[in-house]
Amino acid sequence: MDASKKPVRNALIGVSLALAFGGGVLVAYLSSDGRLSYTEPHGNPSATATSDLAAAPVAERRAAPGFTFTDGDGRPMGLADFKGRAVLVNLWATWCPPCIAEMPDLDALQGKLGSERFQVVAISLDRGGPETVKRWFGRNEIKNLKVYAADPRQFENALLPTSLLLDAQGRVVWHGAGIRAWDGDQAESVIKALTAERE
Repeated sequence: MDASKKPVRNALIGVSLALAFGGGVLVAYLSSDGRLSYTEPHGNPSATATSDLAAAPVAERRAAPGFTFTDGDGRPMGLADFKGRAVLVNLWATWCPPCIAEMPDLDALQGKLGSERFQVVAISLDRGGPETVKRWFGRNEIKNLKVYAADPRQFENALLPTSLLLDAQGRVVWHGAGIRAWDGDQAESVIKALTAERE
């Protein structure tokens, strides 16, 4: 692991963290093998930080949800603005421990695979908007991700982090809540296969 990632992940070691969101409690903890896991509001333990994209595709590709957000300059955007490329959408916030734990991997994924055919779109739900994200990115050396932010009131019942993988037509290929190992071989192979699809 790159040394720049260690401060973000090490902040969680040995600590059980709970956050309120959507009326529930999401608990992040380290499993016995040292990987970050979390428990959902209903008490069901999630998978640890593994990229199970290939194992859990959606049954039928459908159009992505039509929520709105802004870029780092405050310009309004929607997921339709990325049509023509595969997109990994990640809903996160700077106050969400699992979110910040996976952010270095998302940044690395964008640095490695980001192109005209693929982009990571990490959308913050912080109330402070783009400026909060810019400050957090700067402090944590997030260099490849662009700044996007949305009004959290659009996602009142969401669990964070939540991710959606979209094809070039803007259809959902995979979705899931919880931390993932975005720097893993499986995630990379699934994304490469997706970008190789013909429109």
